[in-house]
Amino acid sequence: MDTSTTGASAASLPRRVGGVFVRHARGFAALTLAVTFLLVLLGEYTAAAGAGATCNNTYPGCAGQFSPAGLSVPQFIEWFHRLVAMGVGYLIVGNAVLLWWTHKKSRVSRSAGLAALLLPVQVAFGALTVTVAGLFPGGYAPPTQLVHLTTALAIFVALVAAVVWLDAAEGAGATPTRLRYAATGGLLLPLAQAVFARDLFFTFWPAVQTAYHFFGLLGLAALLALALWARDLERVDVGILAALGALCTLLNSYLVAGLFVVTARVEAFTYVLLVAQVALFCLLAVAARRVN
Repeated sequence: MDTSTTGASAASLPRRVGGVFVRHARGFAALTLAVTFLLVLLGEYTAAAGAGATCNNTYPGCAGQFSPAGLSVPQFIEWFHRLVAMGVGYLIVGNAVLLWWTHKKSRVSRSAGLAALLLPVQVAFGALTVTVAGLFPGGYAPPTQLVHLTTALAIFVALVAAVVWLDAAEGAGATPTRLRYAATGGLLLPLAQAVFARDLFFTFWPAVQTAYHFFGLLGLAALLALALWARDLERVDVGILAALGALCTLLNSYLVAGLFVVTARVEAFTYVLLVAQVALFCLLAVAARRVN
């Protein structure tokens, strides 16, 4: 056996593996965004099911153990949430490194880097939320959970921006056709979200609440993409409408995330926000048709 050939082949393996990741940077970024999207939904379900504080103030394991054996259903939900979060965290860091390598000093690498920088904050605050915070009266309370949710959404928004800008750098980017399709197709998202609105057609069980946030997050991603594309196409009107839609969607998500007491007035306001989301998508569709 030619040991020199074998040694050279082994030495070139990291380079070949790295080349595969570089060639598929867009796919890796899209994968990172998709699993982060699912993780945010899993976090929403965990909170809605009341499972977040069931691990007896222990972290990263649950109830003093790393195995799911013997855990109750709420404890297993929280344990699974932590397991998925760990895996997604590695992807977010890897995505930041990859995009830093392929798109140095660009808006692509900066947005992916921001997501990675926010990750330790999210992990640390998540750990504090379910451990130390639970040991103090009012520790595991809406303000604490609000920061945890906000950081998660900030990471998601940064990853959406990274994917949109990466596509602009390597793919089709912002085009009038994409703008029209996104605005018109996006109209279906708040309509689908309304089907799962609080106590409108279904009791707001954890699964229904998660479905509500599923369409809300998709709508948020679509509106962010529209806003960023509008900026590249220099369409201020589309950008303003998309930004307003994103704000309405975020506010709607916060109001029904289990962080606040939902009174009849708050519930009615969420319906108003849904109507506003639909109206803004309609205006976006009209404005997008005027883009040449």
